[in-house]
Amino acid sequence: MGLKRTYSRRAFSPVIAALILSTVVIAVGGAIWAFSQGAMTITAEDYAESVINMTETISERFIIEHVGYVSGELNVWVFNYGDVDIEFKVEIEGYTGPDEWIGLASKEMDSVELNVFPSGPGEWNIRIYSRRGNDAYYRFIVPT
Repeated sequence: MGLKRTYSRRAFSPVIAALILSTVVIAVGGAIWAFSQGAMTITAEDYAESVINMTETISERFIIEHVGYVSGELNVWVFNYGDVDIEFKVEIEGYTGPDEWIGLASKEMDSVELNVFPSGPGEWNIRIYSRRGNDAYYRFIVPT
């Protein structure tokens, strides 16, 4: 009878050990799952935001429609024929236009007035660049 009692006590210890180990494994697995889900949520949000920004960059379309020069004032007409609003700056060979970004709505045209004085006849390379990194170029022949 004493042998049976010792055996039944020993059988109880492996059951408790198995339950404790199972609980630890489930807890560690749950912690790893929660961490990975949080990391994946952040990664997915960053990815979605970058795709939206890339789509807007690709949808951005603008050109320099016309350039006119009258008595020291250069007018640059920019046409935004894309599907998104743009913000741009003007740059002319060593001269940078206004420091602030100029906004232009989709399907709109606007002129930018610059006070630029040519050193003589020649040509100016005019560059319009947007906040998203797209460019438009125009070569203007300076009148004599």
